[in-house]
Amino acid sequence: MGRRGVPRQGPHPDRRPVARALLGNHRTLVAGVAGAVGGTAGTVNAISDDAGVLNILALAGIGVLGLALAIAYVIAYAQRSR
Repeated sequence: MGRRGVPRQGPHPDRRPVARALLGNHRTLVAGVAGAVGGTAGTVNAISDDAGVLNILALAGIGVLGLALAIAYVIAYAQRSR
C-alpha cells in the first residue's frame, strides 16, 4: 500500500514498456531493412547523378535510420524472455 491507503501502481507483470513493444515487432525489422536498402541505393544513385550534398546526406541519413531500426529490433528480440 502506498500513501493514504492507495495501492501502488507498479508495472503490470504482463505489460511491456512501449519502446520494447514497438521495437520488438517484426514490422520494425521490415521497415529497418527497407530503409537501409532504400537509403543505400538512393545515396549511390545520388552520387552517380551528381546531386547536391544535402540530397546525398538526406538519403544517407535514411539508410542510417533504417539500419538503427533493424539493429534495435535484433536487440529487443535478444532480450525477450522465452
